[in-house]
Amino acid sequence: MLRRALQKGSRKKMRTGEKKNDSISEDERTIPMDLVSQTPTVCGKRMRRGFNTIDKTIGQRRKLSEEHLDKLDRRVESRDLITQLPEYIIHHILSFLDDTKDAARTSILSRKWRQIWTSFSVLIFDQHKIQQQEGRQDIRNMKKVFTDFVDNSLKSHLERKLSIQKLVLHITRYDLELAPHMEQWINISIENNMKELDLHVVKKSKRYKLPPTIFASKTITGLRLHGCMLKSHCNIKLPKLQKLYLRKVFVDQQIIDNLISSCPLIEDLRFIHCTGLKVLRVSGLLKLDRVEVHHCHGLEEIEVKAPNLQTFWYCGKESMHCKIDLVACVSLKRLTLEDGDMTDEMFQDRLANFPFLEKLDLSKCNKLKNITISSIWLRRLVLRGCKNLVEADIDAPNLFSFEFKGDKMPFSFSNPLSLKEAKFSFEPVHIRSYNHLGGEDALWFARLRKLLEKLKHSNGLKLVVRSRKNVIIHENLEEILLPPQSDLKLEIIKPSIGLEDLLDNLLRTWHPEILSVVSSPCSEFPKLVHEKMMHRGENPNCCTYNTRNKCW
Repeated sequence: MLRRALQKGSRKKMRTGEKKNDSISEDERTIPMDLVSQTPTVCGKRMRRGFNTIDKTIGQRRKLSEEHLDKLDRRVESRDLITQLPEYIIHHILSFLDDTKDAARTSILSRKWRQIWTSFSVLIFDQHKIQQQEGRQDIRNMKKVFTDFVDNSLKSHLERKLSIQKLVLHITRYDLELAPHMEQWINISIENNMKELDLHVVKKSKRYKLPPTIFASKTITGLRLHGCMLKSHCNIKLPKLQKLYLRKVFVDQQIIDNLISSCPLIEDLRFIHCTGLKVLRVSGLLKLDRVEVHHCHGLEEIEVKAPNLQTFWYCGKESMHCKIDLVACVSLKRLTLEDGDMTDEMFQDRLANFPFLEKLDLSKCNKLKNITISSIWLRRLVLRGCKNLVEADIDAPNLFSFEFKGDKMPFSFSNPLSLKEAKFSFEPVHIRSYNHLGGEDALWFARLRKLLEKLKHSNGLKLVVRSRKNVIIHENLEEILLPPQSDLKLEIIKPSIGLEDLLDNLLRTWHPEILSVVSSPCSEFPKLVHEKMMHRGENPNCCTYNTRNKCW
């Protein structure tokens, strides 16, 4: 941490000593840049010398006495704004870390963080990560490493007489030998007023049997169960339960009825890849706010009677025929459907039941062909991957966010749009010559022009054109130049994030070799791109923590 702080300070000094060229010539407004070349620059060499100085400083620091270390820590802490954060915010930050070991490592940040870490009440134990950190060992030793670590962590926590806000157990090597340890950990946590339990068990053949103490807790408000076994005759009494997430759990209607009758405060109910249900009926929960059902094999009917339900989310394959009855959910505001079996008539009937709908998300609804979406309340609309959709007539005067993904442009708007957020992603378009478009190409681009005309009141739109390793960003949508390519992909974007975050997102996702920006003379965007290019080598290791999302 000290090294990082010193590096940061060194960079600031070097930057302030260099002259900045804030003016960009007219010719630089369209900037093609080679993102592949890694030739070291004079600036890079200067930075390396700065790092060498830092390395020497760190070497000297290791030789300091404890007294000098404390003084230096206090000096760094006095300049570090992170130590000034309120305790509840630091606890919130710690809750996002993957496991307890990662959270413990933050204690080196400062004396304040060390003190707060000792009172942190979210315990996260990921078997795979903990065993991975210990290196290669035989399976028995790996299990012992994990059980000893959890035992010692819980013991240390209890010795300080701290309550447990949340316990997360991610078990990747479950067997009957581990079961009594898990039961002991859960029971200890319940005895210490645990409020949330997140139990993830990866095992295909043998599922973990939950201890009965879980269903008799007077303090649990949230349960997330993955790969566990629920018994129909289990006596359930969870008076404070508000959130219940079941994933890859066998569950039947009797279990649902037991939960509803004994857990009157449930607000959030989710079933993900569950089995055992043919009919899901939910009623009598006055506080129920959200219901989600994702790919539950064998489910044929869903009936929800909840007058205060705000959000419903259903995902099912085209081969899954499921009848959905939400007529009694008169307050519904957010509806997400990934229903390959839903026809035009079924969709219109469902939509008519929700006059106050504010968000509608339709994904992979491949039986939809001609639909009408009319609502004065609708503010967010998503049409994604509905490959057979021919026409969607949209009359939503208060719409401020629209997202579309597909190979056609099957939508039309009754009113001019003033969108605050927009994303239109079109599948590859084959352009042989922009000046001599064929019949289908000409029709497609005529619709694109018409769409852009509708969007002219939506300031801040950008057209992103991708082809192989090339990316062109258009800020001026009136003068669009498209190169002749066979795999052209277009996106029209108006993000809610800033320009710098937009640029980072685009480059992280696509890793282009050539980036071009077409903009007006007064735009700040080319200048931002130029600065990104100049400083991209300053911290080459900034994203090594995530190999799936490398820096560009």
